[in-house]
Amino acid sequence: MGDPTVRRTFLLVRARSWICALPASSVVETMRPLPIDPVADAPRFVAGLSVVRGEVIPVLSISKVLGGAEAKEARRLVLVRAGERRIGLLVEDVVGIEELDEARLEAAPPLLGEALPREVERLGSLDGQALVVLDAARLLPASAFDALAGAGAR
Repeated sequence: MGDPTVRRTFLLVRARSWICALPASSVVETMRPLPIDPVADAPRFVAGLSVVRGEVIPVLSISKVLGGAEAKEARRLVLVRAGERRIGLLVEDVVGIEELDEARLEAAPPLLGEALPREVERLGSLDGQALVVLDAARLLPASAFDALAGAGAR
């Protein structure tokens, strides 16, 4: 009989005190941050727009997405797929790639559920630290993506 445990592969990143897990299937690449052009009236978690391989990409601060202050120093840009779109995520560090048991990742408890950002898909722990699993598709609503794409076309 096979092992019933389902394991998923994640890219782990650090954003201030958060350890965030991004499904490896949604990660396109990691790189040093590129120049970012701020966008007027963008949501506070949007750092701006960057050109990655000829494509204008919205860049988000994961620290701000999670409701915190700006990261001390965003040393990596993680490019992720969110459906048909691509989004850049500023993070302090790439921690590594990890396979995690689905059974050890839990939905947010009801009391905590309302306090967590909607981008948090599940919660877990790794080496005694809290871990948040982010859903790339929820990071930037389609309406905000379209507005930013329009700003980049100007």
